[in-house]
Amino acid sequence: MALALSASARGATAKVETAPEVKIASGLVRGKSMAALPEGGGFLGIPYAAQPVGKLRWRAPQPAPHWNGVREATHWGPACPQKPSGWLPEMLGIRAMPTSEACLYVNVWTPQLHPAKKLPVLVWIHGGGNVEGSGEWPPLGPTLAKTGIVVVSLNYRLGAFGFFAYKPLDGESREDVSGNYGNLDQIAVLRWVRRNIAAFGGDPGRVTIAGQSSGSEDVCILMASPLARGLFEGAVLESGTCVDSVYPKLPTEETSGERLALDLGVKPGPHALKKLRAIPAERILNAAARDGDVDLEPTIDGWMLRQQPGITFAHGQQAPVAVLVGTNEDEVSIFASPLVHGTAYRPKTLVEYRKWLQDEFGSKFAGRVFAAYPAHEDSQVPGVFRTMFSDYDFAFSAWLLAKDTALTGREAYLYRFTYVGAGPFAKLGAFHTEELMFLSRHYWTTWVRQPGDAALSRTLVGYWSRFVKTGNPNGPALPEWPVFRSRENDCQELGRRVGPERVPRVKKMAIFYEYLRTRLKGLPANP
Repeated sequence: MALALSASARGATAKVETAPEVKIASGLVRGKSMAALPEGGGFLGIPYAAQPVGKLRWRAPQPAPHWNGVREATHWGPACPQKPSGWLPEMLGIRAMPTSEACLYVNVWTPQLHPAKKLPVLVWIHGGGNVEGSGEWPPLGPTLAKTGIVVVSLNYRLGAFGFFAYKPLDGESREDVSGNYGNLDQIAVLRWVRRNIAAFGGDPGRVTIAGQSSGSEDVCILMASPLARGLFEGAVLESGTCVDSVYPKLPTEETSGERLALDLGVKPGPHALKKLRAIPAERILNAAARDGDVDLEPTIDGWMLRQQPGITFAHGQQAPVAVLVGTNEDEVSIFASPLVHGTAYRPKTLVEYRKWLQDEFGSKFAGRVFAAYPAHEDSQVPGVFRTMFSDYDFAFSAWLLAKDTALTGREAYLYRFTYVGAGPFAKLGAFHTEELMFLSRHYWTTWVRQPGDAALSRTLVGYWSRFVKTGNPNGPALPEWPVFRSRENDCQELGRRVGPERVPRVKKMAIFYEYLRTRLKGLPANP
């Protein structure tokens, strides 16, 4: 009997510890079992495309190679090339991540490999200014997957490797374009999800894309891109959109690319591409970082982006999907904080504030922005500037995207995150990226825990997961979140108070729309 019990115990243990395996188009992958996901598991570092090295540097993503046998999917793939980030010590407790040009990997977390009904899918696009970050941070996967959704995160090419446009590269493209490789990688992941996610228990017809900061801007770009049409059914945009941006056209960006090539000692000629592809990644990173006139961003190329996204949205031509969109009340405070080695300039006097406005908005609008966001003495400048800049750079565009969405007849849910931390975070207010701690339940290394943290985390996770499942964040035990309507301008406050409110300072933000119209031709007179 003892031997039988012992054998039975060993069998039970073996069953619990069996690593999950999944057959995808490229081959068999073996993930790792997780206590949080007992009927599913986590699969890390799965190639979704051929690695962009050698002759594939600065090419559109190519199909992933097939492999024989079982590929272990238990460790993160390396991040794409980037400089060390001052955010990492706080966000992940590390100083740097392993990087490599061979970086095109996805990660999947599933609560059930064989559900009775296929589960909705969330595809997460990380932030980091499109120059840093990886699918490893923030670690949202296990927390959100526990709610009954399949979560996918990804790496995509960054900086000089993801957005280098250069005339000699056009000839290698069937579309006669270059650049936008990072966004093309994101589209390749959505196609990978369409082909493979059912094997992980996910429904390829119920995909929501989500991102934060530049990842949110990329979500917006995917909504505007014809290449991504039909690959997702919902969108979550946290602290960033594309509707208030004016992106360069391809010839302008290719001129910038030529400048970077010259910085690297490569002149135009028949062997320019071969020489550029032979240069080590670190040298390219350093050259791009040194030259402030080198521009590396999404481009209006006539293919991935046919026109300015702000025009696409204004005319209701974006992907017809429901959106959950919003910003944090004090977005810009963190960029000047020593917590993340921030060095952003901040005016401290009335003279400095007026000069900043003049430099940014020009003589026609500087005075009007000052009238909307006035300071009467030097001591008021830091607070007024923080509010103005957070509205200008973030809140205005979130409101505009919600408005554009509502005009198409699709649902938009707008939020304003207002939770203020304790200790060194108190003076930052509700800062950029803060909400990610509550969504992932992975708090920064010096975050001071408060009694309200857990309750707000449950609320945010509940809202986000309900939106992924239904296209509507509302659900049992969650405070009612009203759909955005243009006349009411309602949004949901998410903080110590959770509930509907009118969008703060919406009348002040009208000046930003007027200014945008001078930069983005074709916008209607009234938003």
